[in-house]
Amino acid sequence: MGINVTDVGTEKKSSKHELKKHAASIHCSNTLSLLQRKISNALLFNAYKDLLVKEEHEISIRQLCHLISYNGNNHAVIKEALKGLLSTVIEWNLVNDTTGNEDWTASSILASVSLQGPVCYYAYSPRMKLLLHSPSMFGKVNLYIQSRFKSSYGLALYENCIRYRGLPHTKWFEIELFRKLMGVTRDNYPIFRDFKRRVLDKSVEEVNTYSDLLVEAELARERRQVVKIRFVLKERVKKTRLGSKTQDEETKNDEDLRTKLIMQFHLSPKQVENIFKDYEEEFIIAKMALVESSPNFQRGKIKNIAAYFRSALKNDYQVAKTSEERIKEKKAEEKRTRQNLQTLKRLADEVEKAYMTYREETIDRSVIDLPKAKKNRLMEAFYEYAATPIKTILKLQRKRYTKDTILKSPQVKGLLREFALRTIPSLHTNIMTIEKFLDQFSENHRNAWYQCKLLEAHEKFM
Repeated sequence: MGINVTDVGTEKKSSKHELKKHAASIHCSNTLSLLQRKISNALLFNAYKDLLVKEEHEISIRQLCHLISYNGNNHAVIKEALKGLLSTVIEWNLVNDTTGNEDWTASSILASVSLQGPVCYYAYSPRMKLLLHSPSMFGKVNLYIQSRFKSSYGLALYENCIRYRGLPHTKWFEIELFRKLMGVTRDNYPIFRDFKRRVLDKSVEEVNTYSDLLVEAELARERRQVVKIRFVLKERVKKTRLGSKTQDEETKNDEDLRTKLIMQFHLSPKQVENIFKDYEEEFIIAKMALVESSPNFQRGKIKNIAAYFRSALKNDYQVAKTSEERIKEKKAEEKRTRQNLQTLKRLADEVEKAYMTYREETIDRSVIDLPKAKKNRLMEAFYEYAATPIKTILKLQRKRYTKDTILKSPQVKGLLREFALRTIPSLHTNIMTIEKFLDQFSENHRNAWYQCKLLEAHEKFM
């Protein structure tokens, strides 16, 4: 989820003790690096479901790197990026429905962070939790898409455009505010011509190359000065590629194909370049063949072949089929998808179940192997900590457990394991992370587990 948002409408709260928020202006200094932006989104994704109920969240460094597609081994870079999130401040204004007053609030992105071995522990401030948990304040950033961005400017523009998805364009941004949202200080590129060339044009190009949106900047001028900017938005058609090729990478076949598009389909060189940025080569060739085999083309009835071909690409024209054929194809495709997802989930569940068993056995063994004196002190502290839960379990299951047999209760065992994790420092380093635990499984199991995690990220933010 992006944090660069302005003038956001929010849902009204039903509780009498909560302010009804009609509009918010959220401003961030946004001098975040690309790595910091990716990390902040990944941490929020990891914590989101427990954001309001847990004081502190945890994620392994390996999983964090996987979510942001960071393949390096220099974890000091991750540490420095996390420190930057501690010092980056967000401020926002909310209108109080009752008083009409505007309330100002500010908070750092992260309130605290701690690296303990392979695990990262982090927390948000109470105010920040409420802000981040409001889904209407943020566009949904797909982690898979964000991993493709090469610059902080490109990702910043994407974050500020996606919350307007479904609308023809964004709101108008005052140019000074837009510079701030993009992370450009007053001293950098003060002349708009330089800002446009080094920031605006490059970020638009990245969004159009790597994301699921196509954007185009519109400028508003007063006395020849650019004072406002907004972006026209279009959804990228499904069968597009998210990367692009440079001219030097084009093969001889590509050159022949481009020549044919110019000479026979009457497209301009600029239109051809845009088509190759937006669509896979196989997709382009298929649509060329479809147009050439159409009855109207063969009869010479297509008046504007360039417009017809671009429409075939945009709307994904298909060879005509009977309704029965289409129904059969759709059912077969849905069946294959279900079977593939079931297989992935089954393999991933086997990994999760085995890891849970390993984790519980490791904790139990660590408690059993404690020296007698330490074990006695641990159990005394545990019974004091769990006094109320144990009494409740005894009361509910008095026929099954007594005070002497209460440790056989699965619920009490769970409480003891949780308590041991909090009080035995060495336990965190003795327990393998699930990513390390995956090494003992087959490649199919490992791939299934990671694919399921990516699918969860995709479903969460789509």
